Amino acid sequence: MAPQKLGALSHGGVAGMVRNRKLARALIDAAPATLRRHLGYKTGWYGSVLYVADRWYPSSKTCSGCQTVKPKLSLAERTFNCTTCGLSLHRDVNAARNLAGLVRHVDLELLGDTKAGRGAYVRPVRPAPAG
Repeated sequence: MAPQKLGALSHGGVAGMVRNRKLARALIDAAPATLRRHLGYKTGWYGSVLYVADRWYPSSKTCSGCQTVKPKLSLAERTFNCTTCGLSLHRDVNAARNLAGLVRHVDLELLGDTKAGRGAYVRPVRPAPAG
């Protein structure tokens, strides 16, 4: 049986990613809901706040330099090239910069539900009180 193409990842959520044999075991072992729950209560231990970006926030498709959003960016494209400002970065570095900027934007606002510059809602997740 031939391995599936990476394009199967773009069809939504964990269910779509689990269909990719190469990623299935790693994703199932990671248990994303458990990871998020652990991050939620452990940030409370250290007095931190966990920020959760909207599921559809286009962190990979947005230029971290000029904030232009590409309409499409395939998983095969590992380098983000902006046609507006000419920025060229590895797509994961570009996404990390966008998510860091999103958190900086939220930190400047009052805590609570905040609408980010590109329309994605970002909310801090406060851990439940112990007890």
